[in-house]
Amino acid sequence: MAQKAAPNTIRTDKWRILPSVEQRQYLLNTVAEYRRLSRFLVTVIATHWPQLGVLSNDNLIPAVERLVHATAKNPAIKYPQIGQSFHKFPSYLRRAAIVFATGQVSSYMTRYRDWQSGHSRNRRDAQQPTLNADSGCYPALYKGQCFKLHGFEQVEIKVFTGTDWVWITMPIVSKRERHFVATNQMKSPSLIVNDRNCHLSVPFECHPEKVKGERACGRGRFGD
Repeated sequence: MAQKAAPNTIRTDKWRILPSVEQRQYLLNTVAEYRRLSRFLVTVIATHWPQLGVLSNDNLIPAVERLVHATAKNPAIKYPQIGQSFHKFPSYLRRAAIVFATGQVSSYMTRYRDWQSGHSRNRRDAQQPTLNADSGCYPALYKGQCFKLHGFEQVEIKVFTGTDWVWITMPIVSKRERHFVATNQMKSPSLIVNDRNCHLSVPFECHPEKVKGERACGRGRFGD
């Protein structure tokens, strides 16, 4: 009997990048601007949830964009202040923010329904859940649009300087080894920047063959 292949799994590697002082500030600006847009979008999506919540992801993203992003075919948008406040915001980052904000609203709506029905109340005085529009999210970077790899030694990322969006290039100074496994499929990384860390969180969809006595998914050099 043929041995079954192991199920596909997602594993995430940490690629540390080394920006200059100026580049680090641009990365911090990028995260702050992404979070600012996400807060706006949470409010918009929550307001229109009865119409948006029934849509598939493929239809929801363009539906939200029709509310907030003016184009030649859609000039009269409902929330023009978003386009005015986020001039030249990259379209792929905007769509990543829409996906994040939708997840926040969807989670809240589920928790609120459970609270209303009493399913999630451990006590009679349990407080109703709140919609958190200020979560510490990090931008997802789409290949070619938000980041470009130069081999596996350098990465180019589109960042916000405070007034404009530009490309900057930084060295990748440490990483693990899942990118060497031919069957592993790299997904969009997230840019993680704070006072202590500066790295890309890089997910891989692994397609391992189950081999007796061997762990699948191309472990990194230092283990999982």
